[in-house]
Amino acid sequence: MIIMKKRFNLLLLLFVLLLSACNNEAELSGKTFKVAYPSPVKEMDDPNRYNPIMTLEFIDENVVHNTIYGEGTYELNDDVLVLYFENENENLEISFKVKESEKDFSEYSAVLSDVDFEMTDSDKISYFKNLAFRLTKEMPIEFLKE
Repeated sequence: MIIMKKRFNLLLLLFVLLLSACNNEAELSGKTFKVAYPSPVKEMDDPNRYNPIMTLEFIDENVVHNTIYGEGTYELNDDVLVLYFENENENLEISFKVKESEKDFSEYSAVLSDVDFEMTDSDKISYFKNLAFRLTKEMPIEFLKE
């Protein structure tokens, strides 16, 4: 009976350690990226040929900051990055399918997989609507190194 308890405790400890080691959000913590999409020009090897959408600063394991849209949260699970921004009148959720970029000037390549924008009172000023409408599903995105 004691041996079974020790094995269970050991397995539980290994599971907790494995789970904490696999925290993808720590991978982004402390990094800043210019999120941009390619221009219609064929030459894609120049970071100046990308149109910036926003700059994201990943502050800690789940907080992201943008100078225009303020502070939000994020989740990174496997190859899906989800950004959440909200205020008293709006909610914006942006999902990306991400992978390591093959470009020298970019950390991640992504495809915009979903944008969910909600506004409770359309008579009030919107802070997120312009961003939500600029984003197109399946849009290729690069997370350019800052």
